[in-house]
Amino acid sequence: MLTGADYRTDARAVSDAGRTVSFENLLSEMSSTFVRISHDQIDGEIERWLRQVGLALKLDRASVGIFDADDGNLHVTRQWTREGVSPIPLGLDVKAALPWLAAKVMAGETVVVSGEEELPPEASKDLEWIRRLGFKSNVTIPFKVGGAVVGGVAFGSVLQQRRWSRRTVRRLCLIAEILGSAVQRSRTGAEIRRLEQEARQCSLVIMLGELAASLAHELNQPLSAILSNAQAARHLLAARAPDLAEVRAALDDIIRDNTRAVDLMHSVRSLFQRAETKMSTVDLKQVLLEVERLLRSDAKSRNISFRLKLPPSIPAVVGNRTGLMQALMILVVNAFDAISEASDGPREVVVGADRRQLGPVHVWVRDSGKGIDPKIMPRLFQAFVTTKPKGMGMGLAIARSVIERHGGRLLAMGNSDRGTTMEFYLPTQRRAAKPEAA
Repeated sequence: MLTGADYRTDARAVSDAGRTVSFENLLSEMSSTFVRISHDQIDGEIERWLRQVGLALKLDRASVGIFDADDGNLHVTRQWTREGVSPIPLGLDVKAALPWLAAKVMAGETVVVSGEEELPPEASKDLEWIRRLGFKSNVTIPFKVGGAVVGGVAFGSVLQQRRWSRRTVRRLCLIAEILGSAVQRSRTGAEIRRLEQEARQCSLVIMLGELAASLAHELNQPLSAILSNAQAARHLLAARAPDLAEVRAALDDIIRDNTRAVDLMHSVRSLFQRAETKMSTVDLKQVLLEVERLLRSDAKSRNISFRLKLPPSIPAVVGNRTGLMQALMILVVNAFDAISEASDGPREVVVGADRRQLGPVHVWVRDSGKGIDPKIMPRLFQAFVTTKPKGMGMGLAIARSVIERHGGRLLAMGNSDRGTTMEFYLPTQRRAAKPEAA
């Protein structure tokens, strides 16, 4: 037969068991939450869980402090306070305000204080702040990462003194362990973001350096032609009877090469901003003939056979004349470079165009060079990817950008014998229009 005392003992046991199950559920949910969320959500969740734990364990205040890697101080970074309880100032330097407590935390010790009378004499400065902050009882638990203390969690009673049971302290230690892991994950995420930002800045500096070098490389040809024609014009004008027709021709070439240089700059800029390109009707055959004329001497100096393979007529296309010229010249000069790198074999570049039925115009540049490494082929048209020993990898990226703005797609394929063919298609003019002058 059970007595009243037995019933009361059983009731307390049932009540304690219920609280244990409830705490275990809270601990499980808290742990799974910090595992599940992204690192940039952790800070907000820490505040929410400080509140959940505070209410569940009948606390008045809970706060997290982190050691600053720069100055070594312990600063309050997150907290929860019960309604009607004054909060701790965020950013409080715990080492300055509570030096004894901070030293204990730094040493990895858990500090349990049920009343100020339990503080040792060396905690006299801490006592001033404890009274100012209104603490009656407090438990402070350090958390470690890799064996080093990186911060601590403080749980306090403000409205009345509290005796901390061993069970409660053990529970608070489990809470502190989870919060410590979450804080470190947040700090790791922040450090990764910082390193990624530094890496992006480094990449940007490198990219800008390569872009500057690439621009110098690509601009060298039109600028050299401008200088050559300017010197020729000056030589002609120095004659007793200047040949004004030749001077005008030289000046026309200077203007044309200057336009090429300006268009190159516009093409590079278009890689980074999608500006609208002015389109009109273009006589593609005249563009191809002009490219052949401009690059004929370059081919001759490299001992390369350079020729066009064109039908009697080519339909007018819709596009930007100077942009198409720039793209074609890049493709042809790349073909020249591919042949120059080959030590033997034929030295030939052929540029052709044709139209299949009533579809778009097909344009291609075929070389007999050494060909392209299949491993590079998928990335061939990306900026700063190059097959040349001293190349910068901007030429084909610019050409691709120009072709894509014309509604086409630049493709590369290996020839059956040797070398590479670059090809693209251009839409034709659908209604009669006067072609743009050459």
